Amino acid sequence: MGVSFSLARPKARKSSIRVKISTQGANFFVYTGKTISPEIWDFKKSFIKSQLGNTTAAKASKYLRKIQMDLTEVFDDYRFKTSKMTFLELQAKMHEVVGNPRAKMIKENLALTMPTKSLIDFVDHFISDCEKGIRLSPQRQKLKESTIKSFRTSKAYLQSYQEHYKQLLLINEITQKDIDQISDFVVKVKKHSLNTHSKFMMDLNQILKYALKNKVITQAQMGELSFDTRREETDSIYLNEEEIREMYDLQNLPSANHEIVRDVFVAACYMGLRFSDYSTLNLAKIHNNRLEVIQKKTGKKITLPIHPLVNEIFKKYNYRLPRVPKNNEFNRLIKEVGALMPSMQVEFSKQITYEREKVVITKPKYEFLQGHCSRRSAITNEFLKGTDIPTIMHSLSGHRSYKSLLRYIKASGEEFADKLEKIWQERYSDIS
Repeated sequence: MGVSFSLARPKARKSSIRVKISTQGANFFVYTGKTISPEIWDFKKSFIKSQLGNTTAAKASKYLRKIQMDLTEVFDDYRFKTSKMTFLELQAKMHEVVGNPRAKMIKENLALTMPTKSLIDFVDHFISDCEKGIRLSPQRQKLKESTIKSFRTSKAYLQSYQEHYKQLLLINEITQKDIDQISDFVVKVKKHSLNTHSKFMMDLNQILKYALKNKVITQAQMGELSFDTRREETDSIYLNEEEIREMYDLQNLPSANHEIVRDVFVAACYMGLRFSDYSTLNLAKIHNNRLEVIQKKTGKKITLPIHPLVNEIFKKYNYRLPRVPKNNEFNRLIKEVGALMPSMQVEFSKQITYEREKVVITKPKYEFLQGHCSRRSAITNEFLKGTDIPTIMHSLSGHRSYKSLLRYIKASGEEFADKLEKIWQERYSDIS
């Protein structure tokens, strides 16, 4: 990374002296307007040899040292962000230092091809292209609405940042300092968790990569940006089979909506589906005790066998589930149902990172109940019962990777010990 001299044609009788500018994997050359014989060029030092009495060489050396200082100063301004400068502006400035006519041409092209645009304006363009199917997924498919919704949320964070600091973000002037300040804003001002911050930074990375693809920013600018996308494994609850049964056996619930939410949640604890899938089930698709579901988030089709308790719940509603409340309302109601269970009155401590510090949140266990707990419950219970991972992935959760599935197994250390002890008992039963 830096400024260095070389000969354009080292084997010729006379050669132009050029300057190589290197930064973040991007290189370009600036011609000095000076030519010399390769015989007086020191290829190891990349400079003119000392020539006593050779005034031409002395004058050329003096000139090169001056422009080297001037070019290095410009380069350091770009490198250390002393003054905001895009890669193309750096090129123009370098050519200007040596009096190269290309400086004017680059500036004209810069004005034509790199218009100043606000980051929010480009995010709107990015979201519009996602909605229209112009920007596709890595599998060359139109993006899911849940993915686009995440980009809209990220746009709201950026707008909030600008309002908070009264700063307009220009996309072709985004620096690492801006990225770090936005990161701190999401964590320290908005007080979001590490995983929420990680999702936002991944979205911002995708947006800027799309800007690079559309030649709104340069490779050099993008190459200097890094995004902190670290995640953490959080302590989340699941319901074991005894707790699921206790919930299902509750009588005299506060309202019909509480009963519907309870029944659907219990069924979901054996199906392993996401809320977006189990809240909109079409039970007319059940054939031979199998239910085919195309998952809304991934588009993957899975075939679910119907658990006896799930079948009992479906029968209760004549295989036409009533309308399920929206996610927020569902979460509120399932907490109220959980509050009626003695087993949910115990305290549960959850470790999570807020404002870059690990904190422990302790509440009654039912306070952590939400619709997604059913998916963790189904996966964890099947794992503890000995169901093999491929079967869980293909006939229950629909996960594409083992790593993703592992995040849903929330068994305690004691439960893992019980599982291993049971395996040993079965393995060595013949010996005793």
